[in-house]
Amino acid sequence: MSERALPGQVAGSLRALSTEIDRLDQAAADRYGLNRTDLRALDIVGQAGPLAPTDLARQLGYTTGGVTTVLDRLERAGYIRRRPDPRDRRRLVVQATEATAARDQEVFGGLIRATLDLLAAYTDDQLQVIHDFLDRIRQLTAAYTDTLGGDHAAASRPSDP
Repeated sequence: MSERALPGQVAGSLRALSTEIDRLDQAAADRYGLNRTDLRALDIVGQAGPLAPTDLARQLGYTTGGVTTVLDRLERAGYIRRRPDPRDRRRLVVQATEATAARDQEVFGGLIRATLDLLAAYTDDQLQVIHDFLDRIRQLTAAYTDTLGGDHAAASRPSDP
């Protein structure tokens, strides 16, 4: 195999992975009883821990009004709760519930265990290269999404003073 063929093969593998992640997202959303946008919001809340609805809106690329509808659905489903911010009781924060943790384990536990087993087969040096590549491709993708207008919430946010 020619070395010049490898970049194309890696790009092809990324596209194939994207397709499989897309399928996983749909299957997981079905298991949670959510649409994919709501599942994405729940994933962000789960990763970030308690966060303000405005921060969630920014990460989703939604307006604050749009994210309120998402949060209403997630709260009705029992996956999140809104609480006063312990640092500023005038603000709310959103956090995942125990029901979310249980569903996460049910839906993703097997994949997480299998991924950890797979990662154990790589050396630390190999994992560093993989980590660097994934982080850089994530940054590149985020920047490119922004050029396509993927940061819809930015247009609705007030400018910083």
